[in-house]
Amino acid sequence: MPTPAAPLVRVERGGVEEAIHLGHVAVVDADGQVRASLGDPRHVTYFRSCAKPFQAIGSLSAGIAARYELGAEHIAIMAASHNGEPRHVEIVRDLLRRAGITESDLQCGAHWPYYEPAATVARHQMNEPLAVFNNCSGKHAGMLAAARALDTPLDSYLESAHPVQQRIRSVIEASTGCPPAEIHYGIDGCSAPNAAVPLADMARSFAALITSTDETPRTVVAAMTQQPYLIGGTDRFDTRLMEVTTGRLLAKGGAAGAHCTGDRRSGRALAVKLDSGDGTWTAVAVMAALEQLGWLDQGEREALSGFARPTLRNHKRVAVGTVRPVLQDFVTAV
Repeated sequence: MPTPAAPLVRVERGGVEEAIHLGHVAVVDADGQVRASLGDPRHVTYFRSCAKPFQAIGSLSAGIAARYELGAEHIAIMAASHNGEPRHVEIVRDLLRRAGITESDLQCGAHWPYYEPAATVARHQMNEPLAVFNNCSGKHAGMLAAARALDTPLDSYLESAHPVQQRIRSVIEASTGCPPAEIHYGIDGCSAPNAAVPLADMARSFAALITSTDETPRTVVAAMTQQPYLIGGTDRFDTRLMEVTTGRLLAKGGAAGAHCTGDRRSGRALAVKLDSGDGTWTAVAVMAALEQLGWLDQGEREALSGFARPTLRNHKRVAVGTVRPVLQDFVTAV
């Protein structure tokens, strides 16, 4: 019998409990040993955008960094779920230009920028959003660049049998330690294949990422932690977590309440999943777990307090409630 999900986040409105978000937490070493957990560490879930560092590694394995003279900003945008702010769009377009690829080759779909000021400007300039605004456009640009470098078709770069996707699968298998037959694949919101594995193995992949001595993983980690604004953008949790800790923590969240954090000091990684699939308050659970693990010092906790205990506000920005972590103590000896 799997261990039931544990309460992670409580939402209260006007003194009445409105919602309890249940979920799972796993802290794992690079060798796969579970050091601490809450709920079921073997709960199978999709990486969603937590997969982006590994997808970037798969694309980079085609030699695109040297071939197209890519810098840290291009590599960071490949691992990003960006806001669609002007700088994000500029770097995606530059990556495409260097690889000789057009925006029309992107198959990620289009949505307005996540950052509302950027979306407001874009809506005044055009009637429909562009694919480069998509938070996954950097990842797709990297995949297309890899397809071009491998001299393989661009129009089928998202098909599971495509050489680019096969490279990414190999990276996922090696990082998680999961046998191929035990990895489930679905289609992500951006139409790319996405892997589902036990949460502990997802955490293990991030521990393997931050402790790797291989050049490509080290390059991706360096790009993400040195260019945190590109990974999310203004007011985004992953960006602020890496900025405040000056890159000591590597953070990458995904849709449906998934989030992974690697602690480069201990070589261990944390994976959190909210069963509700509502990622609105994932950062609340992550912050509580980081505090229990001792991965944040007092100054860092204070700088990130807005994510740890946010105020519930309505559309007029009136304070109407609170959001608080309810994680029981799960760290004994980590």
